[in-house]
Amino acid sequence: MKKLLVTLLISAISFSVSAADGYKIKFKIKGLKDTICYMGKYIGNKQYYQDTAKVDHNGVCIFEGKESLPGGVYTLIFNNAQLFEFIVNESVIEIETDTSNFKNIVVKKSEENRLNFERLFFLSDKQKEIQDIQAKLKDKKTTEQEITELKEQINTINTEIKDFQLNIIEKYPTMFISSMLRAMKEPDIPDFAEEKNDSITRYKQYYYIKNHYWDDFDFKDDRLVRTPVYHNKLDRYLNKIIFQQHDSINKAVDWIIQQMDPTSELFKYTVIYVTNTFERSKIMGMDAVFVHMAKNYYTHELAFWVDSAQVEKIQDRAKTLDPLLVGKTAPNLKLLDTAHVNWVNMHKLEAEFVVLVFWDPECGHCKKEMPKLAQYYETIRDQGVLVYAVSSDHNEAWKKFIRDNKMDFINVAVPQEVYKDQQKVNEYVLGGLTDLASLNYSATYDIYSTPQVYLLDKDKTIVGKKLDTDLLKQVFENQFNIKGKEVNEK
Repeated sequence: MKKLLVTLLISAISFSVSAADGYKIKFKIKGLKDTICYMGKYIGNKQYYQDTAKVDHNGVCIFEGKESLPGGVYTLIFNNAQLFEFIVNESVIEIETDTSNFKNIVVKKSEENRLNFERLFFLSDKQKEIQDIQAKLKDKKTTEQEITELKEQINTINTEIKDFQLNIIEKYPTMFISSMLRAMKEPDIPDFAEEKNDSITRYKQYYYIKNHYWDDFDFKDDRLVRTPVYHNKLDRYLNKIIFQQHDSINKAVDWIIQQMDPTSELFKYTVIYVTNTFERSKIMGMDAVFVHMAKNYYTHELAFWVDSAQVEKIQDRAKTLDPLLVGKTAPNLKLLDTAHVNWVNMHKLEAEFVVLVFWDPECGHCKKEMPKLAQYYETIRDQGVLVYAVSSDHNEAWKKFIRDNKMDFINVAVPQEVYKDQQKVNEYVLGGLTDLASLNYSATYDIYSTPQVYLLDKDKTIVGKKLDTDLLKQVFENQFNIKGKEVNEK
């Protein structure tokens, strides 16, 4: 709620009107004349330009069109700055205001705008009261008794805010402002006073809010996509409330999507948001959410907003990442060691853990990270850990870097001759020394930058990825209780 008040100076809500009505939105803005204003629209938490209108010498600008505007929150923009937000609730809307104080808004036509501005001004006044009380709470001279009374005052104000908004919902249940307010609601969490154990109380309260978070949300109301409300609610739910593990997120997303019409804007927005968010996530293992979304929702049948070529591209990306997910068995590699004699089979390495690292001696980041990894490895190598280090070129520069930086790993690379001689490729592959997946390891492991570090357990199951030396150390210490020893202890 506070975040909404900060970002929305003055907010409004709307619903769709029939195409025959079109729209006519008139603003009279004291302080503006002979210029141009723009109308913006929300899609999730982002704004896009919708329309342009001239401001005459009396400060009047009119946006109009023959087709209706979809319901949602819109904005009035001048000189690349948002002046305020408004509602497209009816086909005809008329609002007057003043650039010197946008609180001086008079809604001539639009009941929902009138209600929403009343609500926002009420919230603004109450927020000011809370801020004044909070200032007193910070005063060192405030006594314990006064602190108790001030906190009770804040609780009273919060109750007034809640009751004010509930009154709107009760009096105007069919209006979109009520749909938005219901969507913004969060569960009233019981105190579970019967529980004497604080841990059990917190556990029950967590699951209560998790299970009732969406109780008042209308999954059939596409207008909510065109406000920040749905985006903010979904973002908080998936990133703050749901346990940050890919299976939990996939389950939660599936439930949300099942509540929606697969042809709706809510469905489209949810699939796009979740897919993009978790494809870019820096949290280890969250690429599994992207793969799940691509497999189940970016299909030719469901992804109505993208063409077939884009669907195929996303599906191909998911197929590439699927074998590389945490919990999957790492694709095997059989590559040539520094002596140019042994083809080392990664799956046959006997160790509690294998650190699989892809690097290149010409890579600037590798030049910093690989020596650091070598130094750390010396502190854990006697605890059942091996490093299988893969490079693209089996050449002298590679060997020199290994020697100079004391990289006492299992160092392997693709022999140079395979890049020049297809017969050699056939000889190595058909002779069972290696395979195409190993020789094309950059495609097999989706190596688009180096270094890339995976952590495998004794069964060669991926237990960590996208690690650097510091993160690797944290994983070993926190998950597996492997702590580095001083080298001179050996």
